[in-house]
Amino acid sequence: MTMSSNRHEPLFDIHPMTGATIEVFFADRLATFGRGGAGWFWWSRRRGCSPDGSPTGPFATSYAAYRHAISTAVAHSAAFADPQR
Repeated sequence: MTMSSNRHEPLFDIHPMTGATIEVFFADRLATFGRGGAGWFWWSRRRGCSPDGSPTGPFATSYAAYRHAISTAVAHSAAFADPQR
């Protein structure tokens, strides 16, 4: 596989502290969920299962989408862990 053929491959990851599963993926203008231009998106999703909601994005790079997903997973899990919120 050449570098150019995998540049838009989806990335699956599990947050090490929360256990949240994420998928970062590229969508072109035809598949951007009514949000306009092409870009990188992320959503919570277990591999082989349907997503747990709407995608977040677009982001200019896969790294930006990944960083946002990781920081959101931490904030989201903290809100559920603290009953005072």
